[in-house]
Amino acid sequence: MRYLHSLRWKIVTKIIIVLLFTFIAASFYIHELVLDLLINSSSMGPVEINNVISELDIHLIIITLMTLVIVGIGTFIMTGEIIKPLKSLLPLTKKIASGDLEQRIDIKTNDEIGILASHLNIMVETLRNNFRQIAEGRNKVEAILSSMTDALIAVDQVGRVILLNPAAEDLFGKNNQMVKNKYLLEVIRHHKVDEVTQEILSSGRSIETQIRLFHTTEQTFRLTGTPVTSEQGRVIGAVLTFRDITNIIRLEQMRKEFVANVSHELRTPMTSIKGFTETLLEGSLEDKEVTRRFLGIINKEAERLQKLIEDLLQLSRLDNKRRNINPGKANLSLTLEKVLTTVRKLAEDKNITLEVEVPEELPELAINESYLAEVLMNLIDNAIKYTENGGKVKIKASSENNEVLVQVQDTGIGIPPESLPRIFERFYRVDKARSRESGGTGLGLSIVKHIIETHNGTVNVTSELEQGSVFSFILPISD
Repeated sequence: MRYLHSLRWKIVTKIIIVLLFTFIAASFYIHELVLDLLINSSSMGPVEINNVISELDIHLIIITLMTLVIVGIGTFIMTGEIIKPLKSLLPLTKKIASGDLEQRIDIKTNDEIGILASHLNIMVETLRNNFRQIAEGRNKVEAILSSMTDALIAVDQVGRVILLNPAAEDLFGKNNQMVKNKYLLEVIRHHKVDEVTQEILSSGRSIETQIRLFHTTEQTFRLTGTPVTSEQGRVIGAVLTFRDITNIIRLEQMRKEFVANVSHELRTPMTSIKGFTETLLEGSLEDKEVTRRFLGIINKEAERLQKLIEDLLQLSRLDNKRRNINPGKANLSLTLEKVLTTVRKLAEDKNITLEVEVPEELPELAINESYLAEVLMNLIDNAIKYTENGGKVKIKASSENNEVLVQVQDTGIGIPPESLPRIFERFYRVDKARSRESGGTGLGLSIVKHIIETHNGTVNVTSELEQGSVFSFILPISD
């Protein structure tokens, strides 16, 4: 308000000064005019002329002062009408300056002040819309950054950190506010990351590479760096993203191993079949004993090839049904009896004792009977094959906490400790020669693991060399 009073007094003072100079000039002019008239008049003496002039000066001064007072008061009153709308602008413009853009100036006049108020309202509305758009854009960016699973770091043109998204905070254990404006090498003590960042800032081109961020883990990350440029094309920063590709690399390696193993497993029987067939075609057909023996080998290899293909198809079906499989119901005792009927001849040939400890009141399992039979067949068949003559295979079961534990225990050759973590991998064999000799494909235990996990169960193995192994699995009880 003090500023408006100053403006008001400035207007009054300037008008009074203009009037004062005007009256002074007019006084001099009137004084000289009257003096000339009196001097030219012969009826008045010098003394009388001086008296008349003095009296005239006094009247001029009084008139001047009265005029200035009247004009000053009138001007002060009239300027109030000009200052009044400006006074109403002050509190509103103060609130607008402090960031309150919901204010509106309500001055509806056709003069300059009304136009000024209208322009201010338009400016406030434009600012409000701009700020709203900026806030919406910022919220969208924050939502995108928060939902990103990749860690993201943004730096300025000299390599100082501008932003870390939540994923980056979790990955590096840093807080966004604490590391802001720090150099990247202070935040991530990794020289290769810093070198990549400096290369992006200096060259202005994107870079993608693989790095290990932490020496204490085997995690591998794909680092992708992209420059941020201004409208003039100048590099003003860079954005770095870190994606954990450890599982991708592992799966890629598994895929390569799987393809190599499948190729090898298919090539072995095919080579054998082709070799014996060529031998027969070259003249051995006349020897019936040799022909019969070769045809037996060809038949055995063909059966092995068929078993391998069936196991691969079974794994493929299990992978496809992992999410949509219908658990079904199965009675362990009945299913086990059917499996034992199939394998009993193999056990008798090796003089292996089969023992069963399954409670009669055992509840039904949440698994299709055919899948349960396949699991039991694989485990019991392996136990018999890798148990020496005169050994023992024992199948036990018990229930607890709405789950059933099934164990297949043998007195066989056992499994080396270094092989236990990989025993359920596809095509993994502890003794490759013995496995192939027994007709195994290297996929049986992998199928077991897939079936059990598909039915929300778990599978485990414990073993001691020359003492035997215990394969066990847990399945939920059927509702």
